[in-house]
Amino acid sequence: MGAFRTRGLRQLGGSPPQSLTKPISDVRSARVTEAVIFGASGYSGLELLDILAGHPAVTVVAASSDRWAGEMVAERLRRWPTDLRFTSHAEVFEATREGQIALLAMPAEASADLAPRLLDRGLRVIDLSGAFRLRDPAAYEEWYGFTHPAPALLDEAVYGLPELFEVPADARLVANPGCYATATIAACAPLMAHHLLVPGAPLVADGKSGVTGAGRSTKDELMFPEVQENLRAYRVGRHQHTPEVEQALAAVSGRPVRLCFTAHLIPMRRGILVSVYAPVHRGVSSIEVERAYKETLGGHPFMAWVDRPPETAPVRGTNFVEVHARVEPRTQMVCAFAAIDNLGKGAAGQAVQNLNLLLGLPEATGLLPAGDA
Repeated sequence: MGAFRTRGLRQLGGSPPQSLTKPISDVRSARVTEAVIFGASGYSGLELLDILAGHPAVTVVAASSDRWAGEMVAERLRRWPTDLRFTSHAEVFEATREGQIALLAMPAEASADLAPRLLDRGLRVIDLSGAFRLRDPAAYEEWYGFTHPAPALLDEAVYGLPELFEVPADARLVANPGCYATATIAACAPLMAHHLLVPGAPLVADGKSGVTGAGRSTKDELMFPEVQENLRAYRVGRHQHTPEVEQALAAVSGRPVRLCFTAHLIPMRRGILVSVYAPVHRGVSSIEVERAYKETLGGHPFMAWVDRPPETAPVRGTNFVEVHARVEPRTQMVCAFAAIDNLGKGAAGQAVQNLNLLLGLPEATGLLPAGDA
């Protein structure tokens, strides 16, 4: 599996990027950019609309949904400020034009087909699916079940985890990370960057997610009576975010990484908690681990160390990641944790963060209360 381009890896622990330090007055005077959303009726698509409804430098001019075509967006999202209607995917595509930015909240196979056509029309693309996250085309057959139709774009796509990887303003195609992947990478990257883990030992990760992570599916196992008061593991040994995490952490550490990951469905609407276990070098302490996290994540607005294992409730409805880790001296293992909102930092929030970077705006634009931006 190919590695991330070296130039795409941020200098960990360095000074905050310019996009974080620009004055907010620059945002108010910025030119308004037109955005189109494909797959706007899904949970991630609706979350995109909700965030962008108050964005000072972006206006959504089209929202595609074959299911809700003709309906007013305001009927589904009460605070929507305009008379925009949902339109079919085909009609939205035909109306796109050069200079717009498209956000794709669609299944991976659909995005893999649509994104190249949008790029050919002069749009830039932020894809929320897994269609462009992996560098190896063969990995798509193994993990996603389809042959990638545009393998040449896999090396061009920028992996949109801004705290660790550079998202240049001139990028044409951004691959938004997966929800489980975002949390797992956040939990592990500081340990990898500071070489605190035993080389070659596999990481063991346990992820638990609310049901919106499965999308608007009508499968029996996602119905309320099946989910309520139940906890279930799924895609054991074959979750598609596994190679994505391995690829990203290999770029951070400079060596191959192997991950044993198990996902679980929990009876709540949104939120993810990932727990990671790995052996550390003898003598590594919790104090050293805490220092590594604070140094690696310092200067970034959405990733923060907390002094106890994180929970999902404090990050619900936000673009924040809360992380914590401690060493268990008896086994010389580190227990690392990350909590995110699967629709926020795990999908739409992170997509808007990447959109801001493409526009040269502060990363937090539209993602924090006005007084905190």
